[in-house]
Amino acid sequence: MKKILLFLLLSFPIGIYADAQFAIYNDGGIGTWSEGITALEQFLNWKGVTFEEIDANTINNSELVSRYDALCFPGGYAYYYKLAINDSGIAHIRRFVESGGGYLGICAGAYFASDSIVWEEDGLLDYPLDLFDGVAIGAIDTIAPWDNYTMTRLNLNPSHPINQFEPSDQTMLYYGGPYFRKHENAQMDTVATWDAFYDLPGIITFNYGAGRVLFLGPHPEIEEDSDRDSTTFADELDDLGSDWPFLWSAIDWLLGQPITHPGASGFADASQNFNRNPIQSLQTYPNPFNGSLTIRISITRRTDPMQLVLFDVLGKIVLSERVKSSSANTINRTIDLKNQPSGIYFLQIKAGEFSYGKKLILVR
Repeated sequence: MKKILLFLLLSFPIGIYADAQFAIYNDGGIGTWSEGITALEQFLNWKGVTFEEIDANTINNSELVSRYDALCFPGGYAYYYKLAINDSGIAHIRRFVESGGGYLGICAGAYFASDSIVWEEDGLLDYPLDLFDGVAIGAIDTIAPWDNYTMTRLNLNPSHPINQFEPSDQTMLYYGGPYFRKHENAQMDTVATWDAFYDLPGIITFNYGAGRVLFLGPHPEIEEDSDRDSTTFADELDDLGSDWPFLWSAIDWLLGQPITHPGASGFADASQNFNRNPIQSLQTYPNPFNGSLTIRISITRRTDPMQLVLFDVLGKIVLSERVKSSSANTINRTIDLKNQPSGIYFLQIKAGEFSYGKKLILVR
């Protein structure tokens, strides 16, 4: 096992680094939608989630397991994703999610990861990734014929944990996204439905192995009538309030963290709330590790109490202890898990209402 792990680590190309939480697929405009990527990256910066962009060559030739917490295929053109990602890349993505990684598919990224799609007049088309045991169907001309875009209302499922801080509906950007139909006996949880199209599922979640998958039919990463997403796309429209608080909670779910919310009254309040977060970053090394692990917490100000909690993949707490902050900007803590079995664990540092999480891999 150790020899295999060493081989995998040595095989990663330069440019992949272990402390990026998100990997965002971007092939330089070949199928990807640059405005969507820019907006998503601005959101992740705001939330404090580290990321880097990776291309098809990286996915096709590199194992992704343990390098990131989540992988995103953004809006764009699913057919080009299908052409760019070969059989090895498909296997790498599946292993990544199966082993506990998250997959975020936004519009085209959701089409791409479905068992099959129906696109316009092309009929039923098979897609190879097959994370979702079902069909993604679009575009929804009732909302906006492709390649037009508009704002549309989604009704939120109050029983889904992502929506626990949200109102009953949200207005989001529609730009060619699908509705989802699962196959018989497949697992799918509906987060939101298209109000203008028979209340069919427009945002869904499900598990794939030990991993979590989030499909977004609309584009909550785009902030209409605002420049805070660093794009001008759809600025002539009005989303009746920011979609980023919803996306904040959704990313918490995807990363397997306790679901938080930056504030539902708009971006200004949310930004002020986020800026009070005393946790600037969380680093762990080595990761993967064998028994002993060093944790480095960077803080912006002293705050007590801080709580360190470690969960296994079943959600069982295997370690919980208080961490005392100091006047220094960095807190170092070493923990010993020599009595725990190999596997995936989730580390969380809590400071009052705020938290920061990290996925860990213990290898014997």
